Amino acid sequence: MEFGFDFGANAPTGVFALHAAVAAFFLYLGAVNAAAGESLGLALNGLIGLMLVAAGVVVARITERRV
Repeated sequence: MEFGFDFGANAPTGVFALHAAVAAFFLYLGAVNAAAGESLGLALNGLIGLMLVAAGVVVARITERRV
């Protein structure tokens, strides 16, 4: 699958990895909320996590063009 940037030891991959790490934290919070029976917390934190991954892809593509 083509994301618009090359994976490897470069700036775009670092930008994406940073966004993915923060997204993983929000997905973890969503899992904690799901374990507590709070479906709204699961939905909101899951949505934040997915938007961070999408933003990471977009920012990595922009960084790829500028580097």
